[in-house]
Order: sequence, then C-alpha cells, then structure tokens
Amino acid sequence: MRSPDPSANQRGMALMTAAMACYVLNDTCVKLTTHSLAAGQVLALRGIAATIMVAAIALRSARREDLHAILRPVVALRCGLEITTAALSVAALSLASLGLVTAVTMAAPVMIGLGAVAMGWEPVRGRRVAAVLAGFAGVLLVVRPSAGGEGAWGAGFALLCAASLAARDLVTRRLPRDIPSTVIALLTTASVALAGLALSLAQAWRPLHGPEALLILAAALFAALGNYAVLAACRDTDLSVVTPFRYANILWALLLGYLVWGEVPDAFAVAGIGLIAASGIASMRASRGG
Repeated sequence: MRSPDPSANQRGMALMTAAMACYVLNDTCVKLTTHSLAAGQVLALRGIAATIMVAAIALRSARREDLHAILRPVVALRCGLEITTAALSVAALSLASLGLVTAVTMAAPVMIGLGAVAMGWEPVRGRRVAAVLAGFAGVLLVVRPSAGGEGAWGAGFALLCAASLAARDLVTRRLPRDIPSTVIALLTTASVALAGLALSLAQAWRPLHGPEALLILAAALFAALGNYAVLAACRDTDLSVVTPFRYANILWALLLGYLVWGEVPDAFAVAGIGLIAASGIASMRASRGG
C-alpha cells in the first residue's frame, strides 16, 4: 500500500481542522438555545433537521436493503450510543461552559485507547498507560475550577459524554463493511431525532422564535458538515498525521467561548487542556509501536 502524497495529507489536515470547527459551532448553537428550550426539544428539532439533510444525500445512493441494517445488533447498539452521546452533550452544555465541556469530552480518544487495550485489540504498552494517566490528570485539572454548583454537574455530564463517545467509536470498529457510511449516518441521526421526540414528551415545548429556529438549523447543518468533513479527512491520508488535528476543537471552543460568553480559562484549566491533548497524541503514537 503506497503512502499518501503530501498534498493529500495537507488536505486531510485542513478538513479535520474545519470539521472540528463545525462541531464546536454546532455546540455553540445548541448552548445558545438551551437557556430557552428544553433538552428534548433541542434534540428533536436538531435531529429532524439533520436527518432531512443527511437523507437528501444518503437516499440517493442507498439500497432499500441497506436501511434494514438497523435490525443488526451492532448497528442498533451504535444508534443507542449516539443517542446517549447527544443527550449527555446537550445536558453538559446547558450547565457548563463551552470550553470546559469540549476539553472534558476530548478525554474520549484516551478512553478509546484504554478500551482497545482492555478488550485485547491492542497490546498493553507502558507509554499508553502513562498517556492514559496523564489524560485523566488533565481532566481533573480542567474540572477543578467548576467544582460546586451547576458547573460540577456539567463537568460530570461531559465526562459521561466522553465515555459514551468512546464506546460509540469502539463499536464503530465492529460495523459490517457492507453497510455504507451514509446509511449509518442516516440511521444514527434519525435515532437521535426519535429519542429527542420521546424525551420531549415529558417536557413542555416552548414556542420557537425566529432566532432559535435559525440556531437549530445552523446546529444541524454544522453537525452534518462536520461528519462529512471527518470522513473526507480520513480517506487516502496518513491517519497518524491527520488525527492529532482533532484537538483543534479545543482551540475553537476556547475562541468561541471567549467571543460569545467572555469565558477565560484559568491557569489550571489551560494546563489540563494541554495534558489532555498531549496524552491523546502520545496514546495514538504508542499504539503504532514502542
């Protein structure tokens, strides 16, 4: 197998950075709606809009039998984990700052490495164990400033979101190759929309005004664009070069958190963010040997 050319890697790095920006913009739009809309309503409306967007692409090339993939246990499990990830993310964003939530959920790559070792998919390596410990130390440093009150609950939801995200990505490794990625995206997006509708039945829906409707549509668009940008970034590129650019979302979150809410992390949080990013990159390198 030939190595990707430098231009492909440069394209992948740019796409991954753009994808992370899209994800943070999605989170920003969601957070701006949570002060006036219930979590279930946000999940439902964003899910419906995103499903329509994804379906416009997926159904053009999907076969009818592909849609039956939802009946496969591994696909149903991934849909379930997509639901818990989305719900925990919205809950965390409603209670804590954008920068804190983003930083804590970036513990997911470290959890993925730990899970891969625990399930015997990858060998135990000293460098990976050290990276995992450093990553969780970073999480503790980030969470520390939010101790007490709603911030602590938000950090807790963000940590659970990271665990759900890690489990989702580990399950993704076991998805059958014969199911197109667009179909998986459609099924998971629709599942989140249905879960949001179910959750919203226990909550009071509030009138949707123009600005909130635009934020919901923007969140759905950014989420869909981010998903496709990640897929494009990982094709025909060197993943060891492209994957570290996932951590660009921390920088995007800090920038948008400052511009929109005036959030400024203290020295402990900055140190923790640095530890999380460094541990994730070190864990990825350790998985390739040494």
